[in-house]
Amino acid sequence: MSNRLYIPGPLTVSEDIIQAMRKPMIGHRSKDFVALYEDMQPRLQKMFFTQDPVYLGTSSAWGVMEGALRNVCRKGVLNCMNGAFSDKWNDVAKRCGKYAEALQFDWGKPIDPEAVRQALATGKFDCITFIHSETSTGTLSPIADIMAVVREFPDVISIADSVSSFSTLPIAKDELGIDILLTGSQKALALPLVWQFLPSANALANVPSRAPTAATTSTSSNSTITM
Repeated sequence: MSNRLYIPGPLTVSEDIIQAMRKPMIGHRSKDFVALYEDMQPRLQKMFFTQDPVYLGTSSAWGVMEGALRNVCRKGVLNCMNGAFSDKWNDVAKRCGKYAEALQFDWGKPIDPEAVRQALATGKFDCITFIHSETSTGTLSPIADIMAVVREFPDVISIADSVSSFSTLPIAKDELGIDILLTGSQKALALPLVWQFLPSANALANVPSRAPTAATTSTSSNSTITM
């Protein structure tokens, strides 16, 4: 019997992928794993249009979201919300002990770059989150126009969620100036769940452990996902 998944993700995994997964495991601290990881990097970077390293993880989406927010956001988070999954960003930010505000748009409507400009101009935020393709409604927001606005505020770190758009549409991470791009493999790539997490040098410079003089305002417990 064949079971097919008719949902945005996870998708039905092809037989050749299933066969590849039947191969013996290798140790994640072994030289073989290091060689495999290094061999994958140039191809992953090509897919993401980036020179930044691509980190892989096995947590849920929320784990990667939490890691990004805890590591780089210290002043305030502006969460662009136009659906169920973008709403979750605001919830996660608050649970991480961050000062967070919602920039709300109607469900089914794309993010308005001018509204983003007005919100960032208040100076209350050093981090912005948005979803390129809001899975709950199928709404695609203009990522190039949004990032053009964000670049007007060099002290603001951008976190772009491309879970349901990655590999269906080109996302030129470096060209657009995205600081952190995250996605998953269970949707358009039709693979078992693995998370891809791409922090830029600018984002890494904002991590407290890499910038000892930077203060953090979070009083919540530490994340297990540390850059």
